[in-house]
Parts: sequence; C-alpha cells; structure tokens
Amino acid sequence: MLIPSGSKCIDSLLGGGIETGTITQLYGPSGTGKTTLCLMFAKNAAKSYKVAYVDTEGLSGERVRQVFQDVSLFSNVYVQEVFTFRQQASALKEIEKLTKSEKIKLVIVDCFTSLYRSELEDENRQIKVKRELTAQLTYLLGLARKLDLAVLITNQMFTDVRTGLDRPLGGTSIDHLSKTIISMERAGHLRRATLVKHRYRKEGESCEFQLTDRGIEP
Repeated sequence: MLIPSGSKCIDSLLGGGIETGTITQLYGPSGTGKTTLCLMFAKNAAKSYKVAYVDTEGLSGERVRQVFQDVSLFSNVYVQEVFTFRQQASALKEIEKLTKSEKIKLVIVDCFTSLYRSELEDENRQIKVKRELTAQLTYLLGLARKLDLAVLITNQMFTDVRTGLDRPLGGTSIDHLSKTIISMERAGHLRRATLVKHRYRKEGESCEFQLTDRGIEP
C-alpha cells in the first residue's frame, strides 16, 4: 500500500507515495521542508486512518493549522512530544500498544536523530547510544512489517571532519534500515528533493518545489 503526500513533486518521485511495511527517511538541513512534508503525509493518512506522530523538536501549532486546513482531521493524529532519547525509545514502544486499539497506518518520528545527537556529546556513552539508535530503528522496521505500517523518519545533517562534506547522521545502519531515502536541500528560492534510495524507482531523480503556507507545491 502507498500513502501519498498530496505533492505532485514528491509523489511522482516515489511512484505514488511512501510504502507500508518499510521505513522512509527524509534528510536535509533545517528549513528544507522535512516537517512540512511529514505533516502532508500525516494529513493524507488521517483521512482514512490514524497516525502516530513522535515529535522531538516542538511542532508549530500554526504550521499544523496551515497544512491541515481542516483542523478536525488532526484529531486522527496522536502526537507524543518527547524531550530525551530515553523518552523517544519509550514512545516507540507505546505505539505498538496504540495499534491494538486504533487503526494506525502511519508512524512519523520527527526528528529521529535530534535527541540522539545531544547524547553523542558524552564520549563515554557514544557506543551505547549508537547501538540504541539502531535498536530503535530495528524495532520500528519490525513494527512496520508485522502491522503493515508506513514509517517516516526525518534525519539531521552533520559535517564530516575528514571530508568536509555534509552527511546525514546515524551512519550506515540508518541508511541500511531505511528502504527509501529522500534528500532535501535548498535550490535558490526553491527546494529540491532527490531520491537517494528506493527499491524499484530510479535513484538520482529529483524535483523542485516551493514551501508555501499550505505546504509543498507542486
């Protein structure tokens, strides 16, 4: 099953939308439209199903109203705000309980790596924290497969000191477990989405879009 975003640009890249049973990752710098795109996917899924939204960065109520327009639809979105990496792990476990009573079809974690990043500052815990990140993502993938959910995560960027290049956080494990990956970047006054990884779509394809009050256009 595919869940569309409602953006012609994004949905054409994906062949119709994000897949259930897999993890889709969006990465890119701040201000490139990652959260807006998450809200658009949530809006479309909420028309027929329930959505679990783990919020680690503080959702803007105004942005929710702009994208959803029909705010009553947002009642089908269960938002859990978390403030620590440990709380994030607990929130993911709660989702499985929620699926037993609610018709959840989409799980969003925005941003999956922001609280992980703050934990990395403690050098003594880095190895443990990296393992925990992989464990959380593996758990989400298992949930997606077992319950036929779509999982959508956003990811931050960091500058690799060895190469000087900006790369997504989380290393190879997050890339391996994400079956679809879209990079998002600025392109002048527009934004560009590029399909970095997909199981059957042509990788490297891209499209440009505008960030507007209503979301992403076209």
